[in-house]
Amino acid sequence: MSVSRATVLAMAALLVAGTAHAQRPTVSRALDNAFATDSTRIVWLFARPAVPLGTVRALVSASGGRVRRTSRWLHAVSAVVTAQALGALRARPELRHIQPVVVFVRPRTPVPSAAPPLPGAAPTAGPDSAYGPSAMPFRVMNMFPLVARGYRGAGVRIAIFDAGFETELATFAQANVIAQYDFVFNDSIVRDQPQDTTAGGTPDGASTHGTATWSLLAGMVPDSLIGVAPDAEYLLAKTEDVRSETKVEEDNYVAALEWADSLGATIVSSSLGYRTFDGGVGYTFSQLNGDVAVTTVAADAAAARGITVVTSMGNAGPASRSLETPADGDSVISVGAVDSLGVLANFSSRGPTADLRIKPDVTAPGVAIWTRVPDYFMRWSGTSFSTPLTAGAAALIKEIHPTFGPIDIRDALRKAGSNAASPDTLQGWGMPNVTVAATFPRGVVVTLPAGTTFTSVTPRFDWTAADVPAFASPVTYRLRMSADTSFQTTVLDTTIDVTSFAITSPLKPGTTRAIEVTATAADSAVFRVRSPVAYTVPPWVTLTTLDDPAGSTIRDVRPPLTWTSPDVTTPPGPFLYRVAIIRADDGVVEDSTDSVRALSFVPDHDLERNTPYIWRVTALLGSDSTITTSRGTFLIIDETVPAITALFQNFPNPFPNTVTGLTSTCFWFDLAHDGAVRLDILDLRGHLVRTLLPNARLGPTLATGRYGRPAIGASSQCDPNLTWDGTASDGETVPPGIYLAKLSTPDGVFFKRIVFLGAH
Repeated sequence: MSVSRATVLAMAALLVAGTAHAQRPTVSRALDNAFATDSTRIVWLFARPAVPLGTVRALVSASGGRVRRTSRWLHAVSAVVTAQALGALRARPELRHIQPVVVFVRPRTPVPSAAPPLPGAAPTAGPDSAYGPSAMPFRVMNMFPLVARGYRGAGVRIAIFDAGFETELATFAQANVIAQYDFVFNDSIVRDQPQDTTAGGTPDGASTHGTATWSLLAGMVPDSLIGVAPDAEYLLAKTEDVRSETKVEEDNYVAALEWADSLGATIVSSSLGYRTFDGGVGYTFSQLNGDVAVTTVAADAAAARGITVVTSMGNAGPASRSLETPADGDSVISVGAVDSLGVLANFSSRGPTADLRIKPDVTAPGVAIWTRVPDYFMRWSGTSFSTPLTAGAAALIKEIHPTFGPIDIRDALRKAGSNAASPDTLQGWGMPNVTVAATFPRGVVVTLPAGTTFTSVTPRFDWTAADVPAFASPVTYRLRMSADTSFQTTVLDTTIDVTSFAITSPLKPGTTRAIEVTATAADSAVFRVRSPVAYTVPPWVTLTTLDDPAGSTIRDVRPPLTWTSPDVTTPPGPFLYRVAIIRADDGVVEDSTDSVRALSFVPDHDLERNTPYIWRVTALLGSDSTITTSRGTFLIIDETVPAITALFQNFPNPFPNTVTGLTSTCFWFDLAHDGAVRLDILDLRGHLVRTLLPNARLGPTLATGRYGRPAIGASSQCDPNLTWDGTASDGETVPPGIYLAKLSTPDGVFFKRIVFLGAH
C-alpha cells in the first residue's frame, strides 16, 4: 500500500509535536489555579541539566518576569511571573520542572515567660555563677568541663539564618562578625530598618527572634548571659521578611546557604521551618521524605559540602508527624526541645519522616531559656532556642575535632544522647552529654566477636574508642561480664587500660557471655556500651563427614573421618582428641584411638559391610572434655552377589525414633536366587496388616541381589519402597505393639519382630 507525501508530512508533524510535548516541564499541582488568575506568582524554574542558568534568566526576562535568585546547587532560578508568562514558560523545553517558591513560616514560638523583662539578672551561686540564668543549658548538657578547658568555638565559622540581628548591642560587643547580609532588602544591614514594618505600618521588631537565638551562641554579659561559642566567627543572614506575617520565601534560605558556603561556614544554625505554600497549599506529609522540599534538598547539599546544618523541628507538637522542613533531611541535625529536667516539651514537633526515619536527631533545652532581645533579657521557649544551643555544642566538637564532617558531628551527638539506647520519634537520641560527645565522638564499639558466636573456646573481646582527644587521655575501661544481657549475675568485673581482654579458661559449648565496657576518660567523661547479644561458645568439635541425621551410605571400608574445632589459646590448648567407631546395633567399639591432635582419623582395618556404625570424638583440654557423636549412622554397602538369602532386622526398631526423627522403619534383605518374593506386615495373630512387596517399583519376581539399600551417597539408608510407617492397607494407623515382618522367598520364609510405638 502506498502512502501519500501529505500523509508522511502529517505524521512527521505529529511526531515533532509529540516530542515537543514530551520535553515540556512538569508543573506542580500547587500551580493549578495560577493560570486562571491575573495575579503574579513566585516560582522555581528548574533547568534541565545541560541548560545554562543564564538561558533560564533570559527566558524570564523575555516573558516579562523578574529574576529573584539563582541557585547553582539546585540548578534553578526563582522568579516573579504573571499567569500569562507562566503559561509561556510551561511550554519551554529548556525547563525540567516548575513549582511555587515555598513560604517559610518561622516556627510558632510559645508565649514568653510571664515574668517581667529585666535589664539584667542577679548572678547565681556555684562554679557556674558567671553564667547567671544562662547556666542551665551548660549544666544539663554537660558543657562546663569543655568551657573550663577553654573551648568556646574558636576557629569555627557559624552562619545564623533568622529575621534580623541587633549587631550593635553591647551583648555582642566581643562577637566576631565576618559578614552579614540582608536577603530581604539585598543589602548588608541585618538589624532593624525603617522598612521592617508590617503591612499596617507598625514596627514589628524584626530582629527580636534572631537576636535571641544569636545571644545563645555569641552573647557575652558576665553574671547574666554567656553564649556557647562566643569565640566563633559569625555570618549573619537576614532571610525572613516580617512584613508578610513573619513569612519568608525559601529562595532566601537557599541563597543564604550558598552564600554561607562561599564564605567558609562550617555550621549553620537555622530556627526556621515551613509546611505551607503561598496561597495555603502545602507539602503533604508523604513529601517530607528528605528528597522533595527545596530547602531540605539544599540543606543536604550543604552537608555534602561539609557544612553541619542544625535546624529546629518546629513547635507543632504534640501531634506526631508534625515536623517541618528542612528537619526531614537525612544529613541535617534536627532539634527538639526539653525542659531543664530533660522532659520533652509538649510543643516540640514529632517525627517520623515520611520514609519512617527517626526525627528529631537530638533534643536540647528549649523551655524558659534565658535570652537577650533588643531591649532586655527575657525567658523564651521553643525549638528555636534548643537549635542554637545544639549548634553551639556542634561548634565545640568541631573546635576539638577540626577534621570532623557533618555526619561525624551528628553521630557524636547522637551516641552521647540520653535516649541513645532506644531512639524514638519523640525525642530522637535524646539530649546529648556534650563533654562525652567531644571525648568519645565515635563511642565505644565492640569489634570482636564480630557475630553472635565466639570463634574460640577461650574468646577475646576487642573494642575501640577512636578519636579521643589528648586532654582526655589516659582512658581506663571497666569490663563486666555476665551470662546474659540482663547482667543480673556478674561473672567478671575488672578494670584495665587496654582495649582487649581474653578469657584464658576454656568455656564449655553452649556457654553464653555478654559484656559491658565502661570507658572513663581523664576529663571524667564516661561512655558505657553493652553487647547487644549474649555470645555463644561453639561446640568443641563439629563433625564434617558421615554426620547426616538421616544416615549415610558409602563404599569405602576405611572411611576418613574429619572434624573441625574452634580456636583455643595455648595454654590450655591445643585440643587432644579421642576417636571411636561404634556398631549402632550392639554398641561394640569397632575401632578407636586415644591420642589424636590432627582433625582427622582413618580406621586401621576394614569395617564390616552392611553394618550400621556411629562415630564419636571426645575433645580434651586439660581436665575438661566434651563428647560429640554423629547424628546418624553410616553404612558400607555390599554390592556383591549374596551367598544366602536373609532378612535383616528392621531399623530403627522400635520406631518412630524421637532421637533421629525417623517416623518409618526400613527393611533390608538379600536374595540368593531368582524367584517370587513377598514381604508382609502381620500382627501377632498372623493377620495381614499390610503388604510392602510387591509394590509399584518392585514386582512379584525379583532377581538375585541385595534389596532395601539406597543408592551410594544417598542421604538415607532406606529404599522408600521398602519402609513401613505404621499404617495398615486402608491407611489407618495401627495400634502400638509388636508386629511381624514376613519375607517369603524361593529359599524359605523369614520373620523379624517389629516394635511400633504408635503414631508420632
